[in-house]
Amino acid sequence: MSCSALRNSILSTDNSVDEKILWACRRGDADALRTVAYQLADELYTVALAVLDSEESAHSAVVETWRRTLTALQRWRLTGRLHSRALNLLGRVLSQMADRQQAQQIAETVGRARAGSSEVCPAPDELVAALTRLSDRMAPTIVQARQRRKHRLRLALSGGLVVLGVLIGLSGAFYNRTLAARNPQLQFETLQRRIVAAQLRMVVQQAEMELVDPTGAQASVREGYQRIGLVLEEIINAASLQQASRLQFIKDRIATQKLIQLARRAAYQSSGKQRDKLMMVVLVLEEAANL
Repeated sequence: MSCSALRNSILSTDNSVDEKILWACRRGDADALRTVAYQLADELYTVALAVLDSEESAHSAVVETWRRTLTALQRWRLTGRLHSRALNLLGRVLSQMADRQQAQQIAETVGRARAGSSEVCPAPDELVAALTRLSDRMAPTIVQARQRRKHRLRLALSGGLVVLGVLIGLSGAFYNRTLAARNPQLQFETLQRRIVAAQLRMVVQQAEMELVDPTGAQASVREGYQRIGLVLEEIINAASLQQASRLQFIKDRIATQKLIQLARRAAYQSSGKQRDKLMMVVLVLEEAANL
Protein backbone atom coordinates (compact mmCIF):
# COMPACT_ATOMS: atom_id res chain seq x y z
CA MET A 1 0.00 0.00 0.00
CA SER A 2 1.33 3.44 -0.92
CA CYS A 3 1.83 6.22 1.62
CA SER A 4 -1.12 8.18 0.23
CA ALA A 5 -3.44 5.15 0.26
CA LEU A 6 -2.47 4.28 3.83
CA ARG A 7 -2.91 7.90 4.86
CA ASN A 8 -6.41 8.06 3.39
CA SER A 9 -7.38 4.84 5.16
CA ILE A 10 -6.69 6.25 8.65
CA LEU A 11 -7.81 9.87 8.32
CA SER A 12 -10.91 10.71 10.34
CA THR A 13 -13.60 12.99 8.97
CA ASP A 14 -12.59 15.94 11.12
CA ASN A 15 -8.84 15.27 10.99
CA SER A 16 -8.74 15.10 14.79
CA VAL A 17 -6.30 12.93 16.70
CA ASP A 18 -7.92 10.11 18.67
CA GLU A 19 -7.38 10.47 22.42
CA LYS A 20 -5.89 6.98 22.76
CA ILE A 21 -3.42 7.69 19.95
CA LEU A 22 -2.47 11.01 21.54
CA TRP A 23 -1.88 9.26 24.88
CA ALA A 24 0.35 6.72 23.10
CA CYS A 25 2.28 9.57 21.44
CA ARG A 26 3.05 11.06 24.84
CA ARG A 27 4.50 7.69 25.83
CA GLY A 28 6.75 7.66 22.74
CA ASP A 29 4.95 4.91 20.82
CA ALA A 30 6.45 4.94 17.30
CA ASP A 31 3.35 3.48 15.63
CA ALA A 32 1.15 6.20 17.16
CA LEU A 33 3.59 8.91 16.09
CA ARG A 34 3.57 7.61 12.52
CA THR A 35 -0.25 7.55 12.55
CA VAL A 36 -0.42 11.19 13.62
CA ALA A 37 2.18 12.14 11.01
CA TYR A 38 -0.06 10.56 8.35
CA GLN A 39 -3.09 12.42 9.72
CA LEU A 40 -1.48 15.86 9.78
CA ALA A 41 0.80 15.72 6.74
CA ASP A 42 -1.74 16.90 4.13
CA GLU A 43 -3.01 19.84 6.16
CA LEU A 44 0.43 21.07 7.20
CA TYR A 45 1.73 20.76 3.64
CA THR A 46 -1.29 22.66 2.26
CA VAL A 47 -0.74 25.58 4.64
CA ALA A 48 2.99 25.70 3.97
CA LEU A 49 2.51 25.55 0.20
CA ALA A 50 0.00 28.41 0.32
CA VAL A 51 2.58 30.70 1.93
CA LEU A 52 5.94 29.63 0.52
CA ASP A 53 6.99 29.86 -3.11
CA SER A 54 8.24 26.31 -3.68
CA GLU A 55 7.39 22.71 -2.87
CA GLU A 56 10.91 22.22 -1.51
CA SER A 57 10.45 25.05 1.00
CA ALA A 58 7.05 23.71 2.02
CA HIS A 59 8.62 20.27 2.53
CA SER A 60 11.30 21.75 4.80
CA ALA A 61 8.75 23.77 6.77
CA VAL A 62 6.56 20.74 7.47
CA VAL A 63 9.52 18.58 8.55
CA GLU A 64 10.75 21.30 10.91
CA THR A 65 7.21 21.72 12.30
CA TRP A 66 6.94 18.00 13.00
CA ARG A 67 10.36 18.01 14.66
CA ARG A 68 9.23 20.79 17.01
CA THR A 69 5.97 18.96 17.68
CA LEU A 70 7.87 15.81 18.68
CA THR A 71 10.10 17.94 20.89
CA ALA A 72 7.01 19.37 22.60
CA LEU A 73 5.88 15.82 23.38
CA GLN A 74 9.00 15.41 25.54
CA ARG A 75 7.81 18.04 28.03
CA TRP A 76 5.97 17.32 31.25
CA ARG A 77 2.54 18.05 29.85
CA LEU A 78 1.66 18.94 26.26
CA THR A 79 -1.07 21.53 26.67
CA GLY A 80 -3.86 21.72 24.12
CA ARG A 81 -4.68 19.30 21.32
CA LEU A 82 -1.88 18.05 19.12
CA HIS A 83 -3.60 19.27 15.96
CA SER A 84 -3.78 22.87 17.22
CA ARG A 85 -0.24 22.74 18.62
CA ALA A 86 1.14 21.56 15.26
CA LEU A 87 -0.64 24.39 13.41
CA ASN A 88 0.69 26.95 15.89
CA LEU A 89 4.22 25.65 15.44
CA LEU A 90 3.83 25.69 11.66
CA GLY A 91 2.81 29.35 11.87
CA ARG A 92 6.03 30.13 13.76
CA VAL A 93 8.16 28.20 11.28
CA LEU A 94 6.54 29.99 8.34
CA SER A 95 7.04 33.36 10.02
CA GLN A 96 10.76 32.60 10.22
CA MET A 97 10.99 31.44 6.60
CA ALA A 98 8.70 33.94 4.86
CA ASP A 99 8.85 37.73 4.42
CA ARG A 100 7.50 40.00 7.14
CA GLN A 101 4.86 41.26 4.71
CA GLN A 102 3.36 37.75 4.67
CA ALA A 103 2.55 37.72 8.39
CA GLN A 104 -1.14 38.49 7.77
CA GLN A 105 -1.34 35.80 5.08
CA ILE A 106 0.20 33.25 7.44
CA ALA A 107 -2.29 34.09 10.19
CA GLU A 108 -5.26 33.85 7.82
CA THR A 109 -4.06 30.58 6.24
CA VAL A 110 -3.45 28.91 9.61
CA GLY A 111 -6.82 30.21 10.83
CA ARG A 112 -8.66 28.67 7.86
CA ALA A 113 -6.86 25.37 8.45
CA ARG A 114 -7.82 25.38 12.14
CA ALA A 115 -11.44 26.04 11.19
CA GLY A 116 -11.34 23.30 8.56
CA SER A 117 -12.61 25.67 5.87
CA SER A 118 -9.87 25.20 3.26
CA GLU A 119 -9.27 22.49 0.69
CA VAL A 120 -6.42 20.09 1.40
CA CYS A 121 -3.61 19.28 -1.00
CA PRO A 122 -2.19 15.74 -0.63
CA ALA A 123 1.35 15.75 0.70
CA PRO A 124 3.97 14.03 -1.48
CA ASP A 125 4.85 10.49 -0.44
CA GLU A 126 8.46 11.64 0.01
CA LEU A 127 7.34 14.15 2.64
CA VAL A 128 5.22 11.59 4.49
CA ALA A 129 8.14 9.17 4.45
CA ALA A 130 10.41 11.87 5.90
CA LEU A 131 7.91 12.53 8.71
CA THR A 132 7.68 8.84 9.58
CA ARG A 133 11.47 8.49 9.63
CA LEU A 134 11.68 11.48 11.94
CA SER A 135 9.03 9.90 14.16
CA ASP A 136 11.00 6.66 14.40
CA ARG A 137 14.21 8.54 15.16
CA MET A 138 12.74 10.70 17.93
CA ALA A 139 10.45 8.11 19.54
CA PRO A 140 13.23 6.77 21.84
CA THR A 141 13.97 10.34 22.94
CA ILE A 142 10.32 10.84 23.95
CA VAL A 143 10.43 7.55 25.88
CA GLN A 144 13.61 8.63 27.67
CA ALA A 145 12.13 12.04 28.53
CA ARG A 146 9.07 10.35 30.03
CA GLN A 147 11.30 8.06 32.07
CA ARG A 148 13.27 11.04 33.35
CA ARG A 149 10.05 12.75 34.43
CA LYS A 150 8.96 9.63 36.27
CA HIS A 151 12.39 9.40 37.91
CA ARG A 152 12.22 13.01 39.09
CA LEU A 153 8.77 12.34 40.52
CA ARG A 154 10.05 9.30 42.43
CA LEU A 155 12.95 11.33 43.79
CA ALA A 156 10.56 14.04 44.96
CA LEU A 157 8.40 11.50 46.74
CA SER A 158 11.30 9.66 48.36
CA GLY A 159 12.83 12.97 49.43
CA GLY A 160 9.84 13.63 51.63
CA LEU A 161 8.26 16.38 49.52
CA VAL A 162 4.78 15.50 50.68
CA VAL A 163 3.27 18.79 49.58
CA LEU A 164 4.53 18.25 46.05
CA GLY A 165 3.07 14.76 46.06
CA VAL A 166 -0.32 16.11 47.11
CA LEU A 167 -0.24 18.78 44.42
CA ILE A 168 0.66 16.22 41.76
CA GLY A 169 -2.17 14.01 42.96
CA LEU A 170 -4.65 16.89 42.81
CA SER A 171 -3.54 17.97 39.35
CA GLY A 172 -3.66 14.36 38.16
CA ALA A 173 -7.17 13.93 39.58
CA PHE A 174 -8.31 17.16 37.86
CA TYR A 175 -6.83 16.03 34.55
CA ASN A 176 -8.41 12.59 34.85
CA ARG A 177 -11.83 14.08 35.62
CA THR A 178 -11.50 16.19 32.48
CA LEU A 179 -10.41 13.14 30.49
CA ALA A 180 -13.24 11.06 31.92
CA ALA A 181 -15.76 13.60 30.66
CA ARG A 182 -14.55 12.78 27.14
CA ASN A 183 -13.66 9.11 27.52
CA PRO A 184 -14.38 7.46 30.89
CA GLN A 185 -13.50 4.02 29.55
CA LEU A 186 -10.00 5.23 28.65
CA GLN A 187 -9.48 6.55 32.19
CA PHE A 188 -10.61 3.23 33.66
CA GLU A 189 -8.32 1.20 31.37
CA THR A 190 -5.40 3.50 32.18
CA LEU A 191 -5.99 2.99 35.89
CA GLN A 192 -6.03 -0.80 35.39
CA ARG A 193 -2.75 -0.70 33.44
CA ARG A 194 -1.06 1.39 36.13
CA ILE A 195 -2.08 -1.02 38.88
CA VAL A 196 -0.81 -4.04 36.91
CA ALA A 197 2.40 -2.43 35.62
CA ALA A 198 3.46 -1.21 39.07
CA GLN A 199 2.41 -4.51 40.70
CA LEU A 200 0.56 -2.53 43.38
CA ARG A 201 -1.32 -5.60 44.61
CA MET A 202 2.04 -7.16 45.53
CA VAL A 203 3.18 -3.88 47.09
CA VAL A 204 0.26 -4.01 49.51
CA GLN A 205 0.91 -7.69 50.26
CA GLN A 206 4.56 -6.91 50.98
CA ALA A 207 3.58 -4.11 53.36
CA GLU A 208 1.24 -6.50 55.14
CA MET A 209 3.97 -9.15 55.53
CA GLU A 210 6.35 -6.58 57.05
CA LEU A 211 4.01 -5.80 59.96
CA VAL A 212 5.67 -6.55 63.29
CA ASP A 213 2.53 -7.66 65.15
CA PRO A 214 -0.12 -8.46 62.49
CA THR A 215 -2.37 -10.48 64.80
CA GLY A 216 -2.08 -8.21 67.81
CA ALA A 217 -1.64 -4.48 68.02
CA GLN A 218 -1.46 -4.13 64.23
CA ALA A 219 -4.44 -6.34 63.44
CA SER A 220 -6.53 -3.39 62.25
CA VAL A 221 -3.69 -2.23 60.00
CA ARG A 222 -3.44 -5.70 58.51
CA GLU A 223 -7.19 -5.72 57.87
CA GLY A 224 -6.88 -2.35 56.14
CA TYR A 225 -4.14 -3.65 53.84
CA GLN A 226 -6.33 -6.62 52.94
CA ARG A 227 -9.22 -4.33 52.07
CA ILE A 228 -6.95 -2.18 49.89
CA GLY A 229 -5.75 -5.32 48.11
CA LEU A 230 -9.34 -6.43 47.44
CA VAL A 231 -10.22 -3.04 45.96
CA LEU A 232 -7.20 -3.14 43.64
CA GLU A 233 -8.01 -6.70 42.61
CA GLU A 234 -11.62 -5.87 41.78
CA ILE A 235 -10.54 -2.94 39.60
CA ILE A 236 -8.03 -5.13 37.74
CA ASN A 237 -10.53 -7.93 37.13
CA ALA A 238 -13.30 -5.69 35.76
CA ALA A 239 -13.24 -6.24 31.98
CA SER A 240 -14.71 -2.81 31.27
CA LEU A 241 -16.18 0.22 32.95
CA GLN A 242 -19.67 -1.08 32.13
CA GLN A 243 -18.92 -4.42 33.85
CA ALA A 244 -17.61 -2.72 36.99
CA SER A 245 -21.09 -3.06 38.48
CA ARG A 246 -19.71 -2.72 41.99
CA LEU A 247 -17.81 0.47 41.20
CA GLN A 248 -19.98 2.66 43.44
CA PHE A 249 -19.68 0.08 46.21
CA ILE A 250 -15.88 0.16 45.82
CA LYS A 251 -15.85 3.96 46.01
CA ASP A 252 -17.99 3.85 49.13
CA ARG A 253 -15.61 1.35 50.72
CA ILE A 254 -12.61 3.54 49.95
CA ALA A 255 -14.33 6.47 51.65
CA THR A 256 -16.00 4.80 54.65
CA GLN A 257 -13.04 2.56 55.49
CA LYS A 258 -10.59 5.45 55.02
CA LEU A 259 -8.31 3.36 52.79
CA ILE A 260 -6.60 6.40 51.27
CA GLN A 261 -5.63 7.70 54.70
CA LEU A 262 -4.35 4.26 55.70
CA ALA A 263 -2.18 3.94 52.59
CA ARG A 264 -0.83 7.49 53.01
CA ARG A 265 0.03 6.85 56.67
CA ALA A 266 1.84 3.65 55.69
CA ALA A 267 3.81 5.56 53.03
CA TYR A 268 4.89 8.22 55.52
CA GLN A 269 6.14 5.50 57.87
CA SER A 270 8.15 3.78 55.11
CA SER A 271 11.29 4.82 53.27
CA GLY A 272 13.08 4.34 49.96
CA LYS A 273 11.39 2.40 47.16
CA GLN A 274 8.68 1.04 49.46
CA ARG A 275 7.60 4.62 50.23
CA ASP A 276 7.46 5.47 46.51
CA LYS A 277 5.32 2.42 45.75
CA LEU A 278 2.89 3.07 48.58
CA MET A 279 2.49 6.67 47.39
CA MET A 280 1.51 5.23 44.01
CA VAL A 281 -1.13 3.17 45.82
CA VAL A 282 -2.43 6.41 47.40
CA LEU A 283 -2.71 8.12 44.01
CA VAL A 284 -4.47 5.09 42.47
CA LEU A 285 -7.00 4.96 45.29
CA GLU A 286 -7.68 8.68 44.88
CA GLU A 287 -8.31 8.21 41.16
CA ALA A 288 -10.57 5.20 41.81
CA ALA A 289 -12.57 7.26 44.29
CA ASN A 290 -13.10 9.90 41.57
CA LEU A 291 -14.14 7.53 38.76
